[in-house]
Amino acid sequence: MEDRYLDKQFFNDFQSYQDCVPPGVRLPEIKIDESYYKEFGINSEKITNADFLRLICDKGLKDKEIYRKNNYKSYQDRLDYELNIIDDLGFTDYILLNWDILNFCHKNRIPTGPGRGSAAGSLILFLINVTKVDPIKYDLYFERFVSRSRAKKTVQDGVTFLDGGLLADVDNDIAYEHRQKVINYIESKYPNRTCKILTLNTLSGKLCIKECCKIVASFSEQDANLVSDYIPKEFGVVMKLEKARSHNDKFSNFCKNNLEVYEIAKTLEGLKKNSGVHPSGIAISYNVMSDLCPLQKTNDGSIVSSYDMHWISELTVKFDILGLRTLSAIYSSCALLNIKPEDIPLDSEKIYSNFSHLLHPHGIFQIEAGANFSVCKKIRPQNLEQLSAVIAIARPGAIDFADNYKDYVKSGSAQSINHFFDDVLDYTGGIPLYQEQLMKMAVKIGFNLDEAEQLRRIVGKKRVDKMKEWKDKISDKIKENNLDSSIGDSFWKVAEDSANYSFNKSHSISYSILSAWTAFIKFNHPKEFFLSLLKMTEYEPSPQDEIKKISQELPFFNIELLPPDLSKSQMDFSIEGNHIRYGLNSIKGINKKSLTSLRDFINSDNPNKFDTFLSAKTAGLNIGILSSLIQAGALSSNQTSRARLVLEAQVFNLLTDREKRIFYKLGDRYDFDILKAIDHAVKGNLIGDDNKPIMKPSRFETLKSKYKNYKTIYDKNKQYEDFANWFFETKLLGFSYSTTLGKCFGSSHKFSSSLDLLSYENGYKSKYIGVVEDSFSGKSRKNNDYLKLVISDELGSFNAILVDGRDKKLKKFKSRNTIPEKNNIVILTGSKGDDVIFIDDLSIIDEKIYMKLSDIK
Repeated sequence: MEDRYLDKQFFNDFQSYQDCVPPGVRLPEIKIDESYYKEFGINSEKITNADFLRLICDKGLKDKEIYRKNNYKSYQDRLDYELNIIDDLGFTDYILLNWDILNFCHKNRIPTGPGRGSAAGSLILFLINVTKVDPIKYDLYFERFVSRSRAKKTVQDGVTFLDGGLLADVDNDIAYEHRQKVINYIESKYPNRTCKILTLNTLSGKLCIKECCKIVASFSEQDANLVSDYIPKEFGVVMKLEKARSHNDKFSNFCKNNLEVYEIAKTLEGLKKNSGVHPSGIAISYNVMSDLCPLQKTNDGSIVSSYDMHWISELTVKFDILGLRTLSAIYSSCALLNIKPEDIPLDSEKIYSNFSHLLHPHGIFQIEAGANFSVCKKIRPQNLEQLSAVIAIARPGAIDFADNYKDYVKSGSAQSINHFFDDVLDYTGGIPLYQEQLMKMAVKIGFNLDEAEQLRRIVGKKRVDKMKEWKDKISDKIKENNLDSSIGDSFWKVAEDSANYSFNKSHSISYSILSAWTAFIKFNHPKEFFLSLLKMTEYEPSPQDEIKKISQELPFFNIELLPPDLSKSQMDFSIEGNHIRYGLNSIKGINKKSLTSLRDFINSDNPNKFDTFLSAKTAGLNIGILSSLIQAGALSSNQTSRARLVLEAQVFNLLTDREKRIFYKLGDRYDFDILKAIDHAVKGNLIGDDNKPIMKPSRFETLKSKYKNYKTIYDKNKQYEDFANWFFETKLLGFSYSTTLGKCFGSSHKFSSSLDLLSYENGYKSKYIGVVEDSFSGKSRKNNDYLKLVISDELGSFNAILVDGRDKKLKKFKSRNTIPEKNNIVILTGSKGDDVIFIDDLSIIDEKIYMKLSDIK
């Protein structure tokens, strides 16, 4: 009796729970501004949102002059097809939501990208200016974006709900610095109906095995790192421990001998580590957000869902706004040149001629990354399709095709997996590089595009449970259309293998357009391009690191990055003649508001030291900021050594207001040297303008006790004056303009540079000096320990490797405690290999420069 009651109670509770959970996503109410209806001369009450979408699409056909194209009918037919599907599936308002937000960007001159992901396959989005990629021109499929098979809707009490897991997904790239404006617009449009999205981060197997090695087995940090390095990545994701054990013999042997470590690590793997905020996702709801899910606040006051991305997507629209610094640089450069990015011809020789001998990739979107740069140098793309292929190939799995594709670009001859599919695969050299090609191959053997998209999804997600069913479907389709069985075999092999390498062409074409734009601007208008990149460094996580990379390339374009100068520099980077002047606001640790005040207080074109010291005080600059300005060389009118000038500023700062006033009046008498002035005042028992001693002996002793530590810093730095300037500039600006490491520690001609390496033959021995940017340790295939260093100098960077072979060289360096760490300055000699220096000898420069009191404490 009691059990039956409990069962009934449970059923009622469960039924109540089901009643309060929405059956899917209800799209937010889309209200079109009345001005748009007026523009079309129509009554808003007599038109549906679907009709309005048709109107703005037709306007897009006209504005883009598509009616002039010979294949105009194919555009019209494609538009009708897409609009019907969008309407049938209930996606019209979602498309208009994207249009409204992107239209806000266009009206407010906020740069947006050409597109990203599968959205570039939609003609509708192209016509309404959500994307800038013509899907028909580039043979992109709408079904890759939306298909009937992957979208479901439920109508309940006259209200349409969509399956959030299958909702069409439009990702939008927006100029980085304007992202918050767009978020503010969304929040104002849908008040109390938006929030940021929670992310839950988990413990990776690599981290678990490393920590368990140290805690459970008492391994050293270095040995634990070696073990964790056994765990490979698969498609950019750290492989699960169990799978890594079966794929890596070294890790398998380790597990066999350290079973307890492995078992504990496997138990911890995948546990939630911490929570965060999704970097780009915004949830938008029809309902008040707090009615749908619990909410929380971040430290900065932002509202965040307490559901992660998977669960919030079942209840709300997830709108992705990705801030892209490249977009800002492109549009900023184009504004200086009075052109639009869309005006850059994507087939211009001025783009692709530079890829035939690319040495300086920085700032070229996607191509500047290590693997992409290597693939680009190998393939040397000659058009946008080939540039798109570079982006698609430079990934795990696909990179195995780099040599094949290079041969195709060079010879123009494509390989053939089966002549039946040659017309589909010819333009990628016979390589089934794109997911869209797999879909087209499926269509060619008789499936429709909807079915082809189903296969693409099953293959892409490695749905093993569905694969056999599709293998049978393919076999039946081959028989149904009287095709040779070898065609089916070839197609199935491509379908099975492509999960490991095939890429979304809609995305790679979109991003290759950004690559082409940046390449065109960089190599044809480098001054404007680098200025725009430099201005964007303030949004970088490590601005000085980015400035350093840019400064390494500027000499190859005959552009100098001129030093900061209080009398010449603007707050931001600026063009000065044929060069670029460093912006005061980009000196590390400098406050923009204080600097503006300082410049207002310094009236003279050539202020003396005391003028500057007093003006800094009046402007509210603390001694740390003033010291940074001096160390960076921004007070160039003063010829005193920077280490000495910092000391004088620090001593002047220790004076009372009365002492400052009196010494200022006596400045001329002592060449505005405060140390000399104080010494004379005390020794001569000088009287001030108030008939009192300027400084009594007791006051001098107090001053001297505070001065002592500053003097210690000065004494240490003055021993290495040039190196001190190099150090100051590098730390505060990101680069050194007054000297080089080679000049600081010998002479430049004694050292080869990263640029020289390009002309050296393999085996050539030379000497180098540089900064360690990164270091990696591991074991070679022959089980020898090795140390790999990334070394940078004024012109670039290179790899250097030290292998513990028969001579046990690495072991000797370890015993002498001369293993360099990140940021160490090293001198090394070695022989050139393929893209690496094999180290013969190595030494660490241990001279230390001090910038503040905490350095000596």
